[in-house]
Amino acid sequence: MHLPIVSKGDCMSADRPPRAGRDAPVSAAAGRGTPATGPMLVPSNAWRILNARTGGAISRSTFYRWLSSGQVYSVRVGHRMYIPWRVIEELIEKCLGGERFGR
Repeated sequence: MHLPIVSKGDCMSADRPPRAGRDAPVSAAAGRGTPATGPMLVPSNAWRILNARTGGAISRSTFYRWLSSGQVYSVRVGHRMYIPWRVIEELIEKCLGGERFGR
């Protein structure tokens, strides 16, 4: 039986994926072209920006429903939720373009 070599001081390196660390993609956002290192917004600020840019077309409850159902991508860190800036930009573009979202 051959065991993988583990570098000194890092007992978990054999179990870790090769890209684990600070530069690893966060999740599904990386697959959609969303940078994991971009600015992240809390939901209340993201909703305010969305309303300011779209003319107030989206209610707060609708925005939070999109978050809880996963229609708007978010990252959960502990009990906090963050939304990447690029996701908000894409949502603004869809709303201004007249596309239906969330139905």
